[in-house]
Amino acid sequence: KKVCLMYDDYIPALVCEYFTINELPPGTASASYVETLELSYEVNETISVDFTVPVAIQNTWIGVYNFDQANNDMSSIPEPLAWMYTACNNVAGDQTENNDCAATALSGTVDIDGRFDASRWERDWPLPPDTYRVCLSFYNNDPYEEFICSEDTFDITTTASISGPSEVDFGSEFIVSYNNPDAVLSNWIGLYNVDSDPVEDDELFWSSMCGSQEDWENSTTCPPQASGSVTFAGMDPDLESNEQWPPSPGLKKVCLMY
Repeated sequence: KKVCLMYDDYIPALVCEYFTINELPPGTASASYVETLELSYEVNETISVDFTVPVAIQNTWIGVYNFDQANNDMSSIPEPLAWMYTACNNVAGDQTENNDCAATALSGTVDIDGRFDASRWERDWPLPPDTYRVCLSFYNNDPYEEFICSEDTFDITTTASISGPSEVDFGSEFIVSYNNPDAVLSNWIGLYNVDSDPVEDDELFWSSMCGSQEDWENSTTCPPQASGSVTFAGMDPDLESNEQWPPSPGLKKVCLMY
């Protein structure tokens, strides 16, 4: 690195001095510990994570990953789906100007949930049902090369269900029913081709849990719905979709999304 004495933003440096920032002491990451308190959580349930580190560093964080996206065999880990600072137990830190966490902690518990604005996350809360892993990173700047991941994975599960007709005549409307005891405001229902990945691929058509697109995430007109049904008919002139109505023939699937 180097530090330079400057006059302003547009004038070359007057003088600079070079220095080295050392790596963390060898074995710091491998001597650390990070693990979820449970091996299974319901959708929208707080994910509690215990950690212990031999050296307390500012801005250390714990992130959640799909189980196959991060592990201890990697040279660096990617951006997490969701994360929290270890010492601040939040994403906002304790510094108002830069959202850093100046506090440090050698051990503790981090609670990852929807308490905070998650705009800095890769995924919206709540995380959907899947298998995950947690990792602790000492670096707050990419590449994240000093880290420890849990050996155990954990599952996020749901008892939600969704059903539709087995066949639909081309051009006809159809009704989709759902039961969703873990309902949240951001739920919606999407229609996909059968081989599409609902996480990676765009839906053909979609609806809020109340049957329209206009009231999605509107707590007044469409609060979280534990059960109900929606009709896909293509009659809304303002319908936003990635395919023109009616849906093309072929095997489809409907998915309840978070």
